Amino acid sequence: MSRSAFWPVVLAVALSLVACTSTGSAAPSAAALEAVASDPPVAGGDSVTLAAEPDARTYRIVTLGDSYTFGTGTIAHRRDSWPAQVAEALIQRAGMRIYLRNLAQKSSPSVEVIDTQLPHVGDYEPDVVTIQVGVDDIVGSDAESYAENIAHILDELMLVVPAERIFAITTPDHTLTEWGKAYGPPEVVEALNADLAAAADARGITVIDIGPLHERVVEDETLLVQSNPPRPYPTAKQYAGWAELIGPYIREALETIEP
Repeated sequence: MSRSAFWPVVLAVALSLVACTSTGSAAPSAAALEAVASDPPVAGGDSVTLAAEPDARTYRIVTLGDSYTFGTGTIAHRRDSWPAQVAEALIQRAGMRIYLRNLAQKSSPSVEVIDTQLPHVGDYEPDVVTIQVGVDDIVGSDAESYAENIAHILDELMLVVPAERIFAITTPDHTLTEWGKAYGPPEVVEALNADLAAAADARGITVIDIGPLHERVVEDETLLVQSNPPRPYPTAKQYAGWAELIGPYIREALETIEP
């Protein structure tokens, strides 16, 4: 199935989250409530198996990165993060059996992904891997090392998964938020994403740009967690939009795998 054909599938999940509160919570689905821990957490993530038909092939997805992939700011990140929402869409709408391993950690720059997440990827024999990291390189004033680090991460991932089943997700522009304006200008984010694109393109890895979705925070405050002091994290509602965009790429990649 093409990504365009899958678009309405994930959109249905996104629309079901319209009732999200400003704190980033969404009503759990039956599949989310039935999710069980399958082994102890590694790094900062959670390991869950989300099952469709008992005899269906299990597809394994591993996600790496920082707070944006972890789901920081949502009430229940194992349910509301974009990886969790993609997994649920694949289960509920595509009838797939999905094993999701989210290795992402809060406040992780690229060097921490290398040190604490990357070594564990191969342990889970993934079919698809995603990487989204960068904001903490900027906030931590270590953006100069980013190009080298992201190239290393992608090279290591390609030892585990073919390039066509690795997806690099862009870093959203945190300078659009009141908090993030202290860590501008936006050109820094653009430069970091340009480094990501260059490294990915050189290796035949697809980059998925969630920037246009995040830019809607300027007009819609329900897309950001509202707290005092302000926190620059997306709500489950914004993550639903990310899932709508990212999900079709992952499904198409999984469907190319031989039984």
